[in-house]
Amino acid sequence: MNMLKHRRTHMKLPSHDGPPELTPIDTEIARHQGSSVAIEATQERLQASKNLPTADFPKIIEQRTRENGRLRHELAYQQRKNGASMYLLEEVKNTIAYLQQALVNFQKLNGDSGEHDRESSTETPMTYAS
Repeated sequence: MNMLKHRRTHMKLPSHDGPPELTPIDTEIARHQGSSVAIEATQERLQASKNLPTADFPKIIEQRTRENGRLRHELAYQQRKNGASMYLLEEVKNTIAYLQQALVNFQKLNGDSGEHDRESSTETPMTYAS
């Protein structure tokens, strides 16, 4: 019986208690006026949030509703894109299986005729009189 041992991968936790450091992805997100935990934890964002006047709830609801709609459209796009990728992956897998089977069949056919070719090559070659 073949017993396979699976190793668990453990995520390494950050060794400091401070806010997460900005990554290149965070920088790109910030450039497009987006937000992440690391961006919101920067000193300038924290200070800016303290100085912002409190917005009224109807305006906040309208902004969040708009953002929610945009995110739903983005999700639908990503799901369509993922569906197309999964279709392509399945087609490629089927094609690989088909080609592998064709190669096996070819080798079987070629192997049979290869034995015949080896037998005929051991015979003395025929010479033709001119």
